Amino acid sequence: MALIMEKTNKTYHFYHRSLDGNKYQPDRFLYTDPQTGSLLQVERDEDYITSSFGHGKTLQDYFDNLRFGPKRREYPNNSGVWLWRDFILPGFPTEAIISLNEGQTDQFEVPEWLAAEIGIKKLFIKMEGQSPSESFKDRGMPVAISDALRLQMEYPELGIKGVSCASTGDTSAAAAIYAVYRRDKLSCTVLVPHKNISPAQLFQAMAHGAKVIAIDHQDGFDACMKIVQEFSATHPELVLVNSKNDMRLVGQETIGLEIIQDLGWQAPDFISIPVGNGGNLSALMIGLLRAKKHGLIDKLPKIIGAQSANSDTLVRWQESGYNDYAPGLFTHSIASAMNINDPVSFPRIRNLMKDFDIKFVRVEENKIKDTWARFMKAGANICPQTSVALDAVVQLKEKGEIKEDDVVVAINTASGIKFAESGVTYHMEKDHEFSNPYVVAEGTLESVEEAYKK
Repeated sequence: MALIMEKTNKTYHFYHRSLDGNKYQPDRFLYTDPQTGSLLQVERDEDYITSSFGHGKTLQDYFDNLRFGPKRREYPNNSGVWLWRDFILPGFPTEAIISLNEGQTDQFEVPEWLAAEIGIKKLFIKMEGQSPSESFKDRGMPVAISDALRLQMEYPELGIKGVSCASTGDTSAAAAIYAVYRRDKLSCTVLVPHKNISPAQLFQAMAHGAKVIAIDHQDGFDACMKIVQEFSATHPELVLVNSKNDMRLVGQETIGLEIIQDLGWQAPDFISIPVGNGGNLSALMIGLLRAKKHGLIDKLPKIIGAQSANSDTLVRWQESGYNDYAPGLFTHSIASAMNINDPVSFPRIRNLMKDFDIKFVRVEENKIKDTWARFMKAGANICPQTSVALDAVVQLKEKGEIKEDDVVVAINTASGIKFAESGVTYHMEKDHEFSNPYVVAEGTLESVEEAYKK
């Protein structure tokens, strides 16, 4: 479905489709269906993609050449998001694209000694904390921000002046860093839960010039999300860039695409992903389904949706036989970035999961801390949210649901440095299994020698 935008003489091969089936041209900002209120997903003209760029091996070679060949030098192909433009947003204008060379992150292979302890020979961690603001949100945010710039450029009558979001930390950091890069065009306003965001993440939003509003409410992020939607409704000049924005999910599809490309166009047996607001899980499933449709892979991986015990809404939904969706109450968690009880993307997840073998797994709070420390001590710079995904893998291996020869990829959502305060606290509490406290020595060689012996 090619959409001809007569006003700007632009041809787009993508459009917005609501979960109720209504279709909308990309000529204005929408984050829900204006008729029904349901969530949106970006649909692509799949026939156009096949006829223009090929199928199967031809399409694999096309994207290998963009990533590894001479075409990589052409903007914006050095971006691990925008090199997929012809697959995720065919026809999107180059002049509206903002890229900070995000993506193309390391697929960290867990060292042999730890893999042997766990009993999985091929365990990888997709290191999304290596992107500009140090989280996976740098996949979706450049697309959402670029789309705001596109609308501003092509439809000035819309009066778009900035972006807004609610955040547990990573979304606000990504929104701030991409918006401030075009501060001549866009402002950035973020709502965060007061005293329930790590200092490093709060610092990122402040340092990159966002207008930061801390919401003091017992429901934490869920309250922020509710308020920011009400706020955005009264400020049409601000584009909401939370995962409710379907354009942001488009960029996050590239995590899965990059995983399969890194594995030589083979799908792993399992992908384990931390689930908070559900946007990343939705994007992963959309991207993998489309990859199979276009012959980039010949099978779909099994999906592990990992949740902390303090925000296990989807686990409990699964335990009810998928009959009872009941968001819980806010409780503090070390995995603060995924501490969300009412995932905004739940309707997308419910709609997409029928095509997947997916299992939601609960991880207890004390296990989050130990697993985080265990993998950090193996050289993986991961966040507490990622330890939830990794602990879920360990649980399923112990139950025999993951086999020794399975290829498993866990998605790391952010750098561990964002949660340094929690990490230091853990290591100074000496009773933990993997704690590594520092010792204090006086300024003499003898004192250092004594400390070394201890």
